[in-house]
Amino acid sequence: MMPMDWMFLLPWLLFAVLGILIVAGVPIAMSLVLTSFAVIMLDPRLTPWIMFQRMYNGMDSFVLLAVPLFLLAGNLMNAARITDRLITLCLHLVGHFKGALAHVNVMVSMLFAGVSGSSTADSAGVGTVLIPAMKREGYPAHFAVAVTAASSVMGIVIPPSINMIVWGALTNTSIAGLFLGGILPGVMIGIAQLLLNLGYVRRYQVPVRQRASLAQLMHSGKDGLLAAGIPVLIIGGITLGIVTPTEAAVMAVLYALALGFLVYRELTFKSVMAASTSTVRLCSLSLFSLVGAAIFGYLISFYQIPPSLMKGVNITDPTTLLIVMAIVMLLIGTFMDSLPAMAILAPIFQPLAMQAGVHPVQFGVISVMALGLGLITPPYGLCLMISAKIGGIPLLKALGTTLLYLAVMLVVIALLIVYPQLILMIPRALVPDFV
Repeated sequence: MMPMDWMFLLPWLLFAVLGILIVAGVPIAMSLVLTSFAVIMLDPRLTPWIMFQRMYNGMDSFVLLAVPLFLLAGNLMNAARITDRLITLCLHLVGHFKGALAHVNVMVSMLFAGVSGSSTADSAGVGTVLIPAMKREGYPAHFAVAVTAASSVMGIVIPPSINMIVWGALTNTSIAGLFLGGILPGVMIGIAQLLLNLGYVRRYQVPVRQRASLAQLMHSGKDGLLAAGIPVLIIGGITLGIVTPTEAAVMAVLYALALGFLVYRELTFKSVMAASTSTVRLCSLSLFSLVGAAIFGYLISFYQIPPSLMKGVNITDPTTLLIVMAIVMLLIGTFMDSLPAMAILAPIFQPLAMQAGVHPVQFGVISVMALGLGLITPPYGLCLMISAKIGGIPLLKALGTTLLYLAVMLVVIALLIVYPQLILMIPRALVPDFV
C-alpha cells in the first residue's frame, strides 16, 4: 500500500505505467489491465473486487452484442462473394472512365461499409480482389495499396459502424443519431477520394473499358441492390424505432444467411463455420480491449482527472475545442486501436465538449473519424498493413501516396468541425425527437 501523502501521484502513475507498457510492446488490452491492477493495489481506498466488478460491467451491455453480430454479417457477405458482385456493379457504372478500378475501389468501399461496419474487413475483402486486379492493369502497387487502405476508412463512418456503436455505448449517445450523422461525412470522404483519383490516374497508362450495356447494368444492379438492402434494413429499422441496434444486427446476419444460402447459393456449412471462427477471433481482441478500458475509465473518474483538466483548459469556443481534441485523437490513433482509445479518451473529453456546448452526435462522429484515421498511419496503421501485405510491398513504400488521401480526409473533418449541420441535418430531418 502507498502512504496517503503520496496519493496525488497515482493519477500520474496511471498514465506513466500505461505508456511504458505500450512502448515495451505489451498488447493494449493487457497494458490497460496491468496498469489498472497495479494502481488499485497501491491505493488503500480500492480493492481488487472493484476491478473485477468494473471489468464485468464493461461487457454487461446489450448494445455491445451488436459488435460481433455486425462482424459476422460482414464475414458472411464476404463468404457469399458479395464483394465480387459489388465490384461488378461499380465497374458497370464507371468502367468507361479512365482509372476505373481506382474509382471502383472507393465506390465498393462505400457500399461494403454499409454491410460490414468494419474498416479492416473492408480492406481485406476489397483489397484481396482489387489490388491484384489494379496491378495487372498497370497501376503501381503503391497506388493500389494506398487507395484501398484509405477508402476502407469509410467503414468506421458509414452506418452500420461498429465504432459508432461502441462510442454510443461508452458515452450514452444516441446510436441512431450517430448512424445517421455518419452518412453525409462518409459520402463526403468518398467524393473527396474520387476527385483525388481523377487527378492522380492521369499520369498512368491504364485501360479504359467500353460502356456497359443496359442489360449488364440491370443484371449487376439487381445483385447490388440486394446487398444494399442490409444498410437500408438497419438504418430504417433503428430510425423508425422498430428495432434496437442489436436486433438490427441479428436481422443483418439472417439477411446475409438468406442471400448466401437461398439467393446466391455460395454459402456452405463449412464457410459459415469459418466466418464464425474469424468473427470470434477478431471480436475477442476488440472486446477484451474494452474490458480493460472499462476499469481504466473508472480510475480516470475516481481520480477526478476530467475536472482537473477542466481547471487547466479554458476553451469555451466549440470550434477551437474540437480542433484541439481532433488533433489529440489523431495522434493517439496512430499508436493504438481506436476501440481502447475511445474507452480511454471518451470519459476525459466528453465533459469538456459538453461544457463548451458541442452537440454529442457531432462530437461522436468527429471523434470516431479522427481516431479511425490511425488505421492508415504508422506505427499502428492496421488497414495500411493489411493492404500492403496483399500488394506485396513494404508499408513505407505506399505511405507517401496514402498521406495524400489522409490530407483530403482531414479537410473533410475540418469542414465537419466548422459546419456541424453537415453531421446534424440528416438526424434532425429523420428523427422527430432529435435535438
